[in-house]
Parts: sequence; C-alpha cells; structure tokens
Amino acid sequence: MVLNRKEQNVGTFISFWAITLLLIYLSLSILGYNSEIGLLTTIGTVLLFSMCLCIIVLRKYRKQHNVPMIDYLNIGTQRYILAILMVLYGIDKLLGNFFDYQLFALDSKLADVSEFQLSWYFYGKNHWQELFTGIMEFVPGIFLLRRKTYYVAAIVLLPVTAQVFLLNLFFKIGGITFPAAMILLACNLYIIYSQKEKIVLFFKSLDFNIIAQPLSGKTKVAVKTLKGIGLFLVFMIIFIKVKPALFKSSYQKKYQGLVGVYTLKEVRKNGIEQTPGDDSLYYKDLYIEKQDRWNILRRGNGKTDAFLLKINTHNDSIGLYINKGGIGDDPDIIDTTTAMKGIYKLEGKSLTINAVQLKDTLQLIYEKQDRLKAKKWFW
Repeated sequence: MVLNRKEQNVGTFISFWAITLLLIYLSLSILGYNSEIGLLTTIGTVLLFSMCLCIIVLRKYRKQHNVPMIDYLNIGTQRYILAILMVLYGIDKLLGNFFDYQLFALDSKLADVSEFQLSWYFYGKNHWQELFTGIMEFVPGIFLLRRKTYYVAAIVLLPVTAQVFLLNLFFKIGGITFPAAMILLACNLYIIYSQKEKIVLFFKSLDFNIIAQPLSGKTKVAVKTLKGIGLFLVFMIIFIKVKPALFKSSYQKKYQGLVGVYTLKEVRKNGIEQTPGDDSLYYKDLYIEKQDRWNILRRGNGKTDAFLLKINTHNDSIGLYINKGGIGDDPDIIDTTTAMKGIYKLEGKSLTINAVQLKDTLQLIYEKQDRLKAKKWFW
C-alpha cells in the first residue's frame, strides 16, 4: 500500500522534525550547553540541515517516480528515531533515575509546589510504577527496530506517547521535552496510519455474531429485557451525575458559595470579646471543600479534625459537627456534644457565624483567603 502525495508530504514534515529532534539531542550530549548563542547556532544549523535533507530526498524519488521509497524512508526514519528516544527515556526509568523529585518541593506547602514538581513526585513516589512505565517504553522501543514487530510495538506505544504528551501539555514540563513529546506522538500516529487500509479491512473482517443461530422465544425476550435494563442503568447514571452539574439546587448554590478557606479574625464569647489564641475550643481555620466529606478544620492549638457542615437554605441556619470517623469513605462518627449550631452570613470575604456551642453563645468572624481557590470545571 502506498500513501498519496499529501500524506507523504505530512510524513516528510514529521520526519523533518524527528531528524531535527534527534540531532539536537546528539548535539547537546556531545557539545553540551555552554552559551545561548552556541545553542541557537546549533539549533539553526540542525534545522537547515534537516530541511535540506528531507526536501532533496523527497524531490529525488518524486522525479524517479519511486513513490514507495518515500513511504519506506518516512516510516523507517520515524520508527528508528522513536525507538532510540523511547529506549533513552525508558532505560532511565528502569534504573530509577528519571523521576527525581526535588527535596525542596517535599519541604514546601502543597499550594506553593509547581505543577512540574507535583507530577514528578506523583510518578516517582512508587518505584514499581516507574519501573512499569520504563518497561512500557523500553520494550516496544526495542521491537520498533525489527520490521516484523515494529507495527505491534507502535500500537503498544500509542497510549504511552499520548500520555507523555498530555503530561507535558497540562503540567507545563519545561525544556525540550514538550516539543519532543509532540514529535514522538506524531511519529507514532503516522506509523500506525501508514497501514490505514489494512486497519479498516481488519475491523470490517471482525465478526461479532458469537452464536450462529439468531435468538428466539423466551431467550430472545430475556436477552432484550436485560439489554434494556443495562441501557436504562447507564442513562440513569449519566442523568444522576450530570443533573447536579447543570441544574444546581438552592442548597448546592448556597454550599458552593461557602467553598473556600477561612481564617478566624474575631471572637465574642457570651458577649465578651476574646483574643483568638491557642484555645482548642475555637476553630481557627475552616477548609470547606467542594466535596463536603473532605471538610477539615484546624483548632487554635494546631490540631485538626474532620467536620460535617449542614446548612438550611430557608433561614441560613448552620450546623458544624466534628466527624471522628475522619474524611473520605470511612463511616461517620458524629460528635453531637460539641456541635456548633446557629446562623451564618457571608458578605464578600467575611463569614460571620452566630452560634451556640457547649452552652456558650459565640460570634465568630472569619475572613476568606484568596490564595487558595477551589478547582472549577468549564461549566
């Protein structure tokens, strides 16, 4: 099978960038990075060389009407370069030398850590995960070098190169890795695309009729009923999950308005002004989360507790209950004896709670913090 002229032009364009990428890697490993001018000169020279090489080769075989050779060179170039770089990245992961997270990041607050540091810590925390990632890059990289196995290797590598691209795209990994991820994904996709006609024929050849004879009688009724139940459950799940996101109830709107981090600024106990100090009774910080099962508070003495927040949309009453069962999916263990019950008022960044706790009348004024914001989706 021979690709058409436009497809070959795209393949040559990808090959140009793949050759450029490999030569930049080789240049940096041999010459090093001594100066910005030297680096830019090297990149410019490599770009010019790769462009001239690809144009000359493409024109040569077009004039000779040797179109299959263009496909041969494009696919061969891309699979060898993809193999070299997959082996390069994979072997570092096999040796546990790739996801080296920074010690400084481990000693920083989560809100202060960069996306790059977070992603590297996540992927490097579990050595088995790093080892498995290395295997998924190194082994297919080796198989890319053999003609009989390169296509299967490209299929296995596709989710790997796609995941690497997404990681670089959304976690802002710096340096040459983002353009490298784009080029490697393009090579991987083009190698698979080169056999598009056979892929289409393969899917058309699949026979999904597991049984030879069509269903009849009670069996047919039972199967159709079960299919209907399955479809109904799927659509019900979609409806139940999507409805709160598109049509928020008054409770959801009220609760979402409270989501954020609040720090205690003023306290009145039984009408007497108090100075927020180290008293464990006072809730110094409130972390009201988007998912209410994760709510955490910090007391004046620095200790933390999980809590449940109950609000009434009709009269703005509020109830704050300590959950000794902790956050997450563990069973709730509600402490009703220390519950704080009253009314609240949210004006701008100021949250005022007038409540009763352990027979004491409290007025607590919190200030919402701007530096921490809840994650939002596009709607």
